[in-house]
Amino acid sequence: MLTPNAHPFQTLSRVPLTTIDAIVSARLGTTRVKGNAQPSVFNRQIAMYLAKHVGGWSTTAIGKFYNGRHHTTVLWALRRIESLRASHARIEGLLFSLTQEIQSRRLQEQPQCGPSLAKATERQLLTFGLDDDFLELLTDRIADRLKARGVQ
Repeated sequence: MLTPNAHPFQTLSRVPLTTIDAIVSARLGTTRVKGNAQPSVFNRQIAMYLAKHVGGWSTTAIGKFYNGRHHTTVLWALRRIESLRASHARIEGLLFSLTQEIQSRRLQEQPQCGPSLAKATERQLLTFGLDDDFLELLTDRIADRLKARGVQ
């Protein structure tokens, strides 16, 4: 059983938000809809929770992915799912099952690293794994740091 503050399934590299969303949507139903109608809200909150704790995404990036929702909406979803985990064993089981499915898919989609990787050119190494989600997150982080330093 997972403890509320320990997330042993978090990966070193981020799982694409589209992968997490596709897995949650396939199991529970649609997540990326406008409005706050159930069960889409619950499905989206589960996806947001997994995006944060399994995918390693920031609340800002998660909110943007889910139709431009504010990061505080994501924080609310994280707190709600934590609360449900503590009181409902079925939610804990669901999260565990979805986490395993996400990790399994990630391993299937991960490029195989072998001796040929050692021979890769510098350009190939720089572009290795730099998908749109990663670049967007990196851009947001750079912008936030520049803003914190007073650079406009």
